[in-house]
This record gives sequence, structure tokens and C-alpha cells, in this order.
Amino acid sequence: MMFNFGQRTVPPHIFLLGICSARIFLYLCLQNYTALIPVLQKEWQMSNTAAGSVVSAYQTGFLISMVALAALSDWVSPKKVFLYSCLSFAASSLLFACFARSYLSAFLLRGLMGLCLGGTYTPVLKLISENFSSAHRGRAMGFFIGAGSLGHAGSLAATGWLAARYDWQTVFFLTSLAPILGAVIPLWILWGLAERKPEPQGKRVKKEVLANRPALLMIAGYSAHTWELEAQRAWTPAFLVACYLALGLTRDQALQSGAVFSSVMYIMGVVSTSAAGYWSDRWGRTAVIIAMMAISISCSFSFGWLIGGPIMWVMIVGLAYGFAVIAESAVYSSGLSELVSPNYLGTALALRALIGFGIGAVAPTAFGLVLDLTNSAETQRALGFLPNWGWAFCMLGAVALVGPLAMWKLRSMPESRMMAGGKQ
Repeated sequence: MMFNFGQRTVPPHIFLLGICSARIFLYLCLQNYTALIPVLQKEWQMSNTAAGSVVSAYQTGFLISMVALAALSDWVSPKKVFLYSCLSFAASSLLFACFARSYLSAFLLRGLMGLCLGGTYTPVLKLISENFSSAHRGRAMGFFIGAGSLGHAGSLAATGWLAARYDWQTVFFLTSLAPILGAVIPLWILWGLAERKPEPQGKRVKKEVLANRPALLMIAGYSAHTWELEAQRAWTPAFLVACYLALGLTRDQALQSGAVFSSVMYIMGVVSTSAAGYWSDRWGRTAVIIAMMAISISCSFSFGWLIGGPIMWVMIVGLAYGFAVIAESAVYSSGLSELVSPNYLGTALALRALIGFGIGAVAPTAFGLVLDLTNSAETQRALGFLPNWGWAFCMLGAVALVGPLAMWKLRSMPESRMMAGGKQ
């Protein structure tokens, strides 16, 4: 099979390699803030709620652009949306590195980064769904989602390594150079290829999307997934730093150790998204989603209570958490693409982004608020770290329960046989 873009063709493995490589390099700057939250809170005098709101600003910007550009991809070339978004994100990441010097400037510039990044996600999912059959779509989307996890892991590892050697301003700048490659690679592979002409969209959005109960259940499950995922990713580096501080490590040692293990957790996500995509092609979308969310929810209810205990337990549960919390992400995308008409997939992805990432955008702030409510400022100053994390993580698991419940409901509907060649 070759992807025919007019006068030129692109082999599928080159197409997939190009978009995955771009995603890795674009994401290499995304954790340069979260990995340094303990340092920046002191530097910028931020509360836990304020620190989380910077992440939420990014998520909100990401949500706005993703909703708008996902719907636009039903009308214009998804390839063009993707390429211009890569270029704008590379520029915005450098702006953040050079000018984020306070809570307010970080809040605004992180939001700008989110606005620029939204077009690198849902339009690419549409490209994949157009060019991979149902039998291979889960794996292809799994590799693409996994590339993001690899980029996050690399960002954490690089930030931790650089933070032990340079000040935070230098760390911001060095990690923000990688997205330049993330913009150049897809330009090299895709630029000059003839545009795909989107099919004219009809006027049946309500029937095809808004009244499509199976698709809405898939969106509900995905929203529960993003709530758990976005807050877990935003706060796990800081939680791991607190775990190491509780064991008596110095702040520099704790920062580096926390960043390294956080990156290992992200690498588990690289493995899990690819594996879950393959499993869902073989055994069905809903079965894999239920299994993976059951594991991640169990970890949410236990992870935060492990601080102060043996670090081995933190590592064991953390590895399971890192594996399961993102595993089903690509499976949700594959399933939605099979439940919605191709002419309306961009609109369906826009609705999913509006609901799912809207919920995910407020999750880091909600997590920080629970931390503020369950940890006194006096205790934090006396110990040098936050001692109570259990309730905040439990909040993630409680909301995430919506995911497997929605999938159980979907399995009872005949439309579920439209997924994975009839495997539900």
C-alpha cells in the first residue's frame, strides 16, 4: 500500500515514521515546566493551585485550537493544518523559553504553546484513519500516541539532567530548541505533496455525531481517561520529588531522581500505547479499554498514599500506572473513527476535544486545589515538601470510573460490532 498525494507517493512506513518523529521532537519541551515545579514555586512564589493553573492554561489553549482545527479538517487539508501548526509551535516554545519569567508570563505563554500545538493531533488522527484499514488502524494510532509518550519521557529526562547542571532559564532555552526539528521533519517528508481534497460535508451533523449514542459513549469514556491522564502527568514529577525528599535526599538529588523516574513512566506509555493498539485490533476496542482503565484506576487509588514508604513500592505502582494510564488513548481514537462516518470524523474529534480536553484542562488545577486543602502551608514549610498526596490521586480515580462504565454500556449495543472487524 502507498499513500498517493497526487504526483508523489509515500510508503506507509515513511509516512508513519515522519509524523511520529515530528511528534517526538515537538514534545521534547513539554515537560520543562512540570519537572521544575518545585523550583519555580519558590522562584515565582506560586501556590499549588497557581502551579497547576499554568498547566491548565496550556491545556485550555490546546483545547481551543484542537476543537477549531479538528472541525476545520473536514473542510481543508489536514496535512496543511498539521504543517503550519508544527511551525507555530516551534516559535511559541522559544517565546516561552525566552520570556517566561513569572507566574503571569508563564501562564500566558504556556497557553500560547497549547494554542499552537492543537493542530498537530486531531488532523493527524484523521490522516491515519484515512490511510490505514480497520485491521491496522489501532497499531498505527498506537505508534503515533506512543511517540508523544516518548517525547514526554525525553523531555523529563533532559530537563532533569540539565537542571542538575544549569539554571532554570538555560534549561527552558535548551529544551525548547528540539521543536525546531519537529517542524522541519514533516516539512521535509510532506511538503510539496498534492493536497487531499476533503469530501463535501453534508448537513447531518446532529444525526451522524450529536445523536450517535455509541460515539457519545466513546467520547464520555475518553473524557474520563483525559481527566486522569492530564492531572497524573502534570503532578507525578512533583510527587516523585516529594517521595525522594521524604527519604532524605537533597533537593537537587530529588529533582534529578524524580525527573528520571518520571521519564521511565512515560517510556512505559510508549510500550503500552503500541501494545494496546495491537491488542485492540486483535481482541476488540472496548475489552482493552476496560482492562487498561481498571489497572490505572487501581493505581490512582493507591499511588498517592505510598509517599514516605519504601521507594520500591512507589516504583512498582508507578511503572504500572505509567503503562496503563495512557494505554487506551489510541484505542479510543480508533474506535471513534469506526463509529462515525468519515465525512464527519473531524467534527466528532472536535466534539471529543471540546468535552474530553476541556475536562482534562481543569484536572491539574483541581488536583492542586485538593493538595492545598489537604496540606497546610506550615507543614509544607517545615518539611520542605507536601506530605499528603493520597486524596488528590483518589479524586482522579473516582472520576475515571466513568470510562469503563461507558464501555460496558457500549458493549451491549449492536453498533459496537462496527469496531475492530466485529470484535467490539
